[in-house]
Amino acid sequence: MEIRAVKFRVRHEWRVGGLYRPSRADHTPAVLMLHGFPGVQKNEDIAAELCRRGMTAFIPHFRGCWGSAGRYALDRLLEDAQTALRLLSRYHHVDAERVGVLGCSVGGWVALRLAALTRVSALAVMAPAWPRDNFRADADYLRRNAKVLNIPRFDEVWREYLSFARADRPEAYVPDIAPTPLLVMQGLQDRLVPPGDAKRIFSMAGSPKELLEFPNED
Repeated sequence: MEIRAVKFRVRHEWRVGGLYRPSRADHTPAVLMLHGFPGVQKNEDIAAELCRRGMTAFIPHFRGCWGSAGRYALDRLLEDAQTALRLLSRYHHVDAERVGVLGCSVGGWVALRLAALTRVSALAVMAPAWPRDNFRADADYLRRNAKVLNIPRFDEVWREYLSFARADRPEAYVPDIAPTPLLVMQGLQDRLVPPGDAKRIFSMAGSPKELLEFPNED
């Protein structure tokens, strides 16, 4: 297994990430992994396991996160993901026809939007979290975790969040993911992402799809 840092450009700003490449990498399937907010848990254990199973895994860091330049902004996360997906698909050792996306929490929301616009081989989302109406709980969480990201003014990001919460409609794009296979995973003890949200996403999606619920997981 080879793990190396990657630096790529989105418009005029640099993004960084980690690429996990199998030792014998030749025309491998690949997975783009999109982290949540703030991205402390980058799911590197999953990336390593995918790599051990013969897949290339790429974890890009969104703008303003963990060494990536720019101010964190919800309305630009999709652009970061689109650029990272193009980069991953162009690696000479990657099979461009077998590239999937895995998103966690807010990364799951971005992954849903990405897969609705760009055909990928497969999509998996873990506790997908999109901006929603539970304002107080979300505000507390964002305020606590914004301190580790490039967010000069919390109120700016909060205004963006409220704008998305009022305008974003998963029913407008989730049906467009089909016929890409979709896997939705949710812990039923999750106190941040309501388990009902995962069921809602699942009900909107076309086939093929699968919902995995874990009764004892948060």
